[in-house]
Amino acid sequence: MLLALSTVASAQETPPQPEPILQTGELMLLIIKPAYDELQRAIQTQPAERQQWAMLYQKAARLAEFENLILFRPEERSNKPEWKTLATNARKATMTLASGVLKALGSSEDAKFDELKKSYDGVSAGCNACHRAMSREAPRIKP
Repeated sequence: MLLALSTVASAQETPPQPEPILQTGELMLLIIKPAYDELQRAIQTQPAERQQWAMLYQKAARLAEFENLILFRPEERSNKPEWKTLATNARKATMTLASGVLKALGSSEDAKFDELKKSYDGVSAGCNACHRAMSREAPRIKP
């Protein structure tokens, strides 16, 4: 009988929902900006070895995953359609870079590093587009 009651009680409880720990500015400063800076440094020089390509992929994929967190903000402005569009576009730009690096990782001798660097420019452009539209305080990200 106790087991049946506890099963009914737990079925009625709402499941835990994700909730932000940091405010958006703190998320940017403490999590996203350092990940962007790491990627920025890594993309300056063409990887010579497979391990370097893997590290570059890791940095791009990590930034894209962190950018996902921007979509789940509790602030009023995050309910605006342009917030979701701009944040999604920024994440897509980073994923485009990560996908390109992953392909290069599979065949680094065929890698077109100049194209990857152009793709990286799309990452900073995506960040800046969101910053301009959604926050006066947000810094301009340098490619």
